[in-house]
Amino acid sequence: MCRPVGSKYLTVVDVTGVHFIPVRWCQCEAAESFQLQLLRAKLFPATFEKPSTAFTFAVLDDFVRDNLECGTSGMNYYSKLRRVTSGVFPHLVPV
Repeated sequence: MCRPVGSKYLTVVDVTGVHFIPVRWCQCEAAESFQLQLLRAKLFPATFEKPSTAFTFAVLDDFVRDNLECGTSGMNYYSKLRRVTSGVFPHLVPV
């Protein structure tokens, strides 16, 4: 029986905001790399070396639409997501 090990927190950026969720990677003998496990879960890693942040495909699609239709910059889009995450304290959401 394969059990997930190595629980850690992953920052997940989604259209619903920025979330910090615990992740347990599958480390079975036949397990795929952490990056492939993220991609199969429809999460795009911010880096391929020890990923600690990932973006949902939904947020990537939404950003492309905002950028093409409204000319929204990446920083402005992320500022919006920070406010979605915490309307009262957006400055506490990490950049």
